[in-house]
Amino acid sequence: MKRCIVSDALCGLCNSEVEDSIHALWLCDGVKPIWMSNQSFSFLRAQKLSTFKDLVFYMLQNASSSQVALFSMIAWVIWERRNRLRVHQLVWDVGNVVDRASALLREFHDVQKLPLRRSVPREVVKWSPPAEGLYKVNFDGAVFEDQACAGLGVVIRDSAGLVIGAFSQKIRLPSSVVMVEALAARRAVMFAKEISVFRVVVEGDSLQVIKAVNNSKLSMSSYGHIIDETRLLSTSFSCCNFVHVQREGNKLAHALARRAVLSADFDVWMEDLPRDLDDVFLFDLA
Repeated sequence: MKRCIVSDALCGLCNSEVEDSIHALWLCDGVKPIWMSNQSFSFLRAQKLSTFKDLVFYMLQNASSSQVALFSMIAWVIWERRNRLRVHQLVWDVGNVVDRASALLREFHDVQKLPLRRSVPREVVKWSPPAEGLYKVNFDGAVFEDQACAGLGVVIRDSAGLVIGAFSQKIRLPSSVVMVEALAARRAVMFAKEISVFRVVVEGDSLQVIKAVNNSKLSMSSYGHIIDETRLLSTSFSCCNFVHVQREGNKLAHALARRAVLSADFDVWMEDLPRDLDDVFLFDLA
């Protein structure tokens, strides 16, 4: 995808007004139905605010913390949707924006509520780079039962730890968690082949899937056909080894799988990552 400076200042949704932040996120006829669908923000309609900054300040002064949080998440989803439309990617229906923002906010709060537990110190497990001349392909799956979907995450790095390619895809919810992991393993091998990386170590944190792929016998499990296809795909590589890694050593692939819930279909990054995963990437290099 080529990036370019957009020369037309008109809003891409309504094609009638100059697009600034308050228009794109609040005033545009294309986004008004989103805000009007939730009565929590009806008190804002009577306010004459000229900038989005003024709107945010008014929210902070007059709304509850839960309203501010939902407002921020809806605005983020609207902006993400706007950016996808500009590059002709699939987007969520306007009617689904508030539900999507609410789901993301719930997920964020759930993570914050995880209890702190005292644990016995153990050896820190981290991602390790492959030997020189090889590429490491990490994969993982994530399940979002409340949205009836799952996510696949793949990242390919060289011996210096630099990203060669990354992949995140949202799929319909399969029949089991291990099926999700098997699909992620297959997608990892396919992605490596698609970008012509043929000397690889494929790592995942599902011991069940790694054992199945390394077993030369045909798999008779419900996901056996996925395993068999993955094994067949690997024969076209000059070097392809499947290795189990602890979850702590698979953080970036896991983050990409979790990020798939934000996607309308799939996202690919070449020699790059989404900025929100920079901390995970840098942790692996530290």
